[in-house]
This record gives sequence, C-alpha cells and structure tokens, in this order.
Amino acid sequence: MQKNYDVIIIGGGIQGLSLAYNLAKKGLLNVAVFEKSYLGSGASSRNGEMVRSAFASGEWIRLFNKSLKIWETLSHEIDFNVMFTRRGYLILASSPEKLEACRTNVKQQNKLGVDTYLLTGEEVKKLVPALNPCMAAGGIFHPKGGFARHDAAVWGYARAARRLKVDIFPYTEVTGIIVKSGAVKGVGTSQGNIETRIVVNAAGAHAGRVAGMVGLKLPLEIHRLEMIVTEPIKPFLRPAVSSQDTLSYMHQTTRGEFVGGAEVKNLAPFTSLKSTREAVQDMACKFTHLFPGLSGVRLMRQWAGIVSKTPDRAALLGPVKDIEGFILSAGWGGYGFMGAPVGGKLMAEFILSGEVPPEIKPFNLERFKTGKLIIEPSLIGQAKIKTTTNKCGSSPI
Repeated sequence: MQKNYDVIIIGGGIQGLSLAYNLAKKGLLNVAVFEKSYLGSGASSRNGEMVRSAFASGEWIRLFNKSLKIWETLSHEIDFNVMFTRRGYLILASSPEKLEACRTNVKQQNKLGVDTYLLTGEEVKKLVPALNPCMAAGGIFHPKGGFARHDAAVWGYARAARRLKVDIFPYTEVTGIIVKSGAVKGVGTSQGNIETRIVVNAAGAHAGRVAGMVGLKLPLEIHRLEMIVTEPIKPFLRPAVSSQDTLSYMHQTTRGEFVGGAEVKNLAPFTSLKSTREAVQDMACKFTHLFPGLSGVRLMRQWAGIVSKTPDRAALLGPVKDIEGFILSAGWGGYGFMGAPVGGKLMAEFILSGEVPPEIKPFNLERFKTGKLIIEPSLIGQAKIKTTTNKCGSSPI
C-alpha cells in the first residue's frame, strides 16, 4: 500500500472495479480500490444479472443504451468471459393499461435509437409458450437485451484492473475521509492514513454511511432484495422477462436454472443478508402463476442483497458541491450491475477531464434541491402491489 494515490475508490463492487479499470485504461495508474469485505460481496454478486436499455425516460435510455453497447464486447475488452447472453428482453404487460404504457414507451425508445417493438398478446404467447396466457396482454421486446454472469463480471473487471497496475485491497475498510478547507486530502483505513485528492464513493448500500464521513447526508434508503434459483430444468424461457404486474424479473441460464427475484409485499425492512421464508413463498407464488410449469420444481438456492435507492430511483453520479474531490457513484438500486460498464467509463472520463459527460449530468445530487428529478415509470420497484382479479380468477400479485 502506497502513502499517496491519485484516486481512491471506496467499494470493491462492480461499479468501483469498472471505474478503476477505466481510469487505468485511460492512463491513470496510481489508483486504489478499498473493499471492507471480499470483492463483489455486496449487490454485485447478489442481483438478477439482467441487462437492458428499454426504459421510458430519456435519461435512463441514453445512459443504459450506452452501457448495453459496452456489454456486447466487454468479454473481449477485458479478456474474461462475462457470459453476456443476448436472448432478448421481454417487458411483460398483463393488463390493457400496462400495454398502453408499453406503446408509449416503445415510441420513446425508438426515437432515441433503441431497437424495441410492441408485441400483442398472441405474439407474447408465441415468444414464451410456457407463460400463463392470462398474463399475456402484450409487451415490449428488446432483441439486444439479455443477461450476464454477475460473478464473472466482477472477477473480469478486477483482473483487468490489476493487470493495469491498480491496487485493490479487499478486507481493508476505509474508516474516515480527511477533508480540509472544503477539499479531500486523504482517507483513514484499517492500515493507516493515505493521502489523496479524489475519493469516489462507490460503496453501494453503504454509500450513505461513507458520505457521512464528510458530513454529507445523501437522499438514500437501504432496500433489501431477494432472489431464488431452481434446479436445472428443460429450457422453456429464452428471453429475460420483467413483469410490472407481479413486480418480478427472471431468466433461465444456459445450464437450465430458473433465476428470479421480486419486490415482496409487506416484508419488514431490515439489512440482514439472511434469506426469508416470506420472500421465497412470495416469489414461488408469483413465478408459478406466471409459469405454471414451474410448480413442483425444486429450489436449489436463495440469496439476499441490500442496495441503496434515491427517492426517484435514479443513481447519484458526479461531483459534490462544496466538497472538492468527493465524487459519487451511488444509489444505483437494483440497476448497478447492468449500468456498471457505462458508469465506470463515464465517471473515468469526468475524473480525467473535469467535464461531466452529458449522459450522467442529469443524475447529479443537486436535482434534489432544484426539483429536476428523473421520472422513470417503467421500474419494477415503483409500482404498487395489489391483488387483482382477471378471467383466470384471483391473481397472487
């Protein structure tokens, strides 16, 4: 460990590692990453692995479409197979109201260069024959979307960063940030103080606590997400799928496991990484309603992760006013994995040039003072859970 670094990144998840790699790739070699646990120990290895750019707002579409393009060639770029699998991404609509929203979103996506198209209910049933027909009113199909392996992406970025001489310190906690005259001067760690003029807060669910080290209170809440994985079964689901009606998202791996997660109604808030019976029951109910053929399939494993979310559910990216050298890459919520390639690239461009790239400019912290919030209506976590009744009877959503 050196006594001085040009940039110190707090957080050894995929966002922090992507940034470190991109900084070193562009020639800034005196970079260090500090992670209080093992690399990827947060949400980076506890997410749904799904990748898309088919959103509703211009801000999200521009940012994540750039990220999707990087995912397409990422394995070649970092010389590590991240298992990006382009099978398409279906945003499922199970009601006429949701289908009408999809129609509006497709127009916006196409206008901004995203290749999506609207599907009728019959077209959805043809694309995913295993789907409960009562849940197939239509949807958006995003052919270039898909999924990648979260562990592989973390390992790939870490190895690529180390190859470019980035210093990475797992199990080394940053205990404080030294600020003098409104500017960052260094950090305190479990192994002593280190000088630096730039600290990037990429601490995921712990970003609020890290911000507190400089006396800053971020508009963040910690949310808990859970996932389940089944035993390998015969392939039945080609595209990745998200369903606003059930607040769930899912895909089937190349080995046959069904992987899915969901927002859970009335689950008591807590930050433990222990899985809960309530969550697995909720997910099993939703997934067997969407795909009746899953009934009786054995559960192989279950995991939980915590993330930080802003009130408008958009990330916090860029500099902090009045604290020179303190930079945010936080509040990604459940979308930090799919946004990691673009997050690391654009944040590196900002650090090296001093100019905020247009794609991340709207995601600044000041929007919560100016009122210029980013409204993204297509997110799973913003919908309300309720029980509905359709021609198939009561739906457990």
